[in-house]
Parts: sequence; structure tokens; C-alpha cells
Amino acid sequence: MDPITIAITVAAGVVMGAINNLAGGAGIVGLMAFEYACGLPLAIANPSLRPAGLCVGLFALLGYLRAGKRASLQTWLASLWAVPGAPIGSWLALQLPDWVFWSYLVVVLGLLLRQQTRPIVENAPERIYPAWAGPLGCFFAGIHMGYAQVGAGLLSTLLLTATFGRDLLNLAVAKSTLVIVTCIASVGSFWSADAMAIGPSLWLALGTAIGSYHASGWAVAKGAGAMRRVIVVVTTVMLAYAAIKAAIAVFGAA
Repeated sequence: MDPITIAITVAAGVVMGAINNLAGGAGIVGLMAFEYACGLPLAIANPSLRPAGLCVGLFALLGYLRAGKRASLQTWLASLWAVPGAPIGSWLALQLPDWVFWSYLVVVLGLLLRQQTRPIVENAPERIYPAWAGPLGCFFAGIHMGYAQVGAGLLSTLLLTATFGRDLLNLAVAKSTLVIVTCIASVGSFWSADAMAIGPSLWLALGTAIGSYHASGWAVAKGAGAMRRVIVVVTTVMLAYAAIKAAIAVFGAA
């Protein structure tokens, strides 16, 4: 990799790490750097996001810890329910065509945008979920993270409510633990399939570590309201890009 490509990849990682810590969906920025700067096809670019995803989760958690927000033992134990789903998602990533990937992201991003733009009902009672809903939500989040990684935080917001409630800060901390365990679980599948570009993935991971760590303090300082606004803006932009890529992939496969 030449110095300009490295600089672009690291810069994309900083943006990806900061936004993914706060909202999610910015894995698309990493895919753009891999595609346009590094020349990687989606079949390699998607698996190569996992080291960067691991850095997002790890350095976000360190940043929250610095700001006084600690992941509890319950959070870590709940996140383990996602581990069996990650290899399933990794297998799907190696088997399914590009148009399925982009079309799936359009659905995920659309669902999150709908959730975040609904009016907030003041003093609304917490919804009571059955005991199995939390583990099942984590399991499906694991499948998603093994398959797409992009939008991991967004889908976590949808699926982890049953376990961690609706507070976005609590969900962000839980998402960090979930990303860590699922990235570790899925890297083995991609490594054994020789589906990762190590050099670009490590440079992107360096950038995400920097961006994710510094975004954690901002999130704790600004609170859930500011995070909601970031989520809506990021989701709208990424949804538009994913829709364009899905259309191109669908017509290209036709």
C-alpha cells in the first residue's frame, strides 16, 4: 500500500470508529475506503472490516470506562448469546451474492430510521419482554455482525432493548461488548477461508481505535438526546448509499 492509500484508509477508520461508537452504520465508510482506495471487492472488503470492528468495540469500551461508564458482568454474559450466531453470519457472507448484502442493509437501516424518528412518548412504561427475548435478540445480532458488520450498532439498538432497556447510553455500552465477542468469533471463519486483506484491515483498525475512543467521552458528556440526532443523520446518509449500491448490484446481476 502506498502512503496516500494508507492515509485515506486510516482517515476512513477514524470516521468509522467515531460514528460507529455513537450510532453505527459507518462501516460503509470502511467499505468505501476498501473499494475505492484499496481496490478490494466486496467479498474481501466485508470480512476485512472485522479487525476494525473489534477496535471499535474495544476502544469504545475503554473510552466509556474512562468517562465512568462500566460494562457490567450481566452485559458481558448477555453478549455471549451472540457468539453462536457469528459463525453462521460469516458463512452467509462467504456464500451470498453482493445484491443480497446491500439489499439487506437497506432493510436494516430503514428499520432503524423508522424507530429513531418515531415520536418519543414521555413517561411511557417500559415494555415487559419474555425471558427468552434477550438471548434471542443477541443471537440474531450475532448473525448480523458475522454477516454484515456494517450497521451492527444500528441493529443492536433494535434487538438489545429487551435486555438493556431503551437508554441509548446503556445500549451503546452493551453494543461494545457485543461487537468485541462477535468479531473475535467471526475472524476465525474468514481467516480460514483466506477472505481477509490483512494490510488494509489493520490500517483501518488503527483509525477506528482512535475515532472510537475519543467519541466515547463525547457520548457520555452529551447524553442520549444528542446520540439520537447523530443516529438519524448517519442512518439517512448510509441508507441512501446502500440503496444506490443495492440497485447497482441488482441490475448488474440481472
